[in-house]
Amino acid sequence: MVRNLGLANRAKDLRKQGKSYSEIRKSLGVAKSTLSEWFSKKEWSKHITRDLNNKYLPQNKSRIILMNESKKQKRIARHRLYQTEAEALYHKLGNNPLFVAGVFIYWGEGEKLGNGRISVINTDARILQIMIRFYRQVLKVPDRLIRAGLFIYSDLDPIKTLNYWSKMLNLPKGQFIKTHILQSKIGPTKRRSLYGMCNIYVSRIELKIKILRWIELFTQDYAQLV
Repeated sequence: MVRNLGLANRAKDLRKQGKSYSEIRKSLGVAKSTLSEWFSKKEWSKHITRDLNNKYLPQNKSRIILMNESKKQKRIARHRLYQTEAEALYHKLGNNPLFVAGVFIYWGEGEKLGNGRISVINTDARILQIMIRFYRQVLKVPDRLIRAGLFIYSDLDPIKTLNYWSKMLNLPKGQFIKTHILQSKIGPTKRRSLYGMCNIYVSRIELKIKILRWIELFTQDYAQLV
């Protein structure tokens, strides 16, 4: 039920003049949701909506293209900045054993996909102890942002493995997000790790770009010496 008939009639006149809901709202102060309730089911109003869409669609597409291009250029600029910062740190930390070890372990074991996820998975707690120190001391990642996940076979005890990795990595159990149970294809273990595999990860695009740049720099400096 329309409570203010005079206001509704004024809105109707503007709508029939081909005005959009946004334009009517600016003129009369009527919420777009109210205007939609009044006019959206009217055939004559539907025709006006189609006409407005046809009129403004090319403009909107052009605006979206420009916005996307602007975002792309800003993203490229940010990535270049991260790479420049990585190059400065490379020269500063190049003789730091933890830096070198962390980059080389990541080179061999880390996730290389072009996303923001820094991730290393292994069965060897010693390797992950180095990596978590690398996260903390080189990448300066706060402990609260570090996450872990476990991959264990069905013949292993989930609680025992969680306790083990939490202690070895000095990482609170609450930061272990999930334990994935893998079906064992052979009998109880003599061969694999007694504590499964642990994945330690952080989501930071800035740091991922820097690590990948460090790997490139090590490649440039040392791969050609073979």
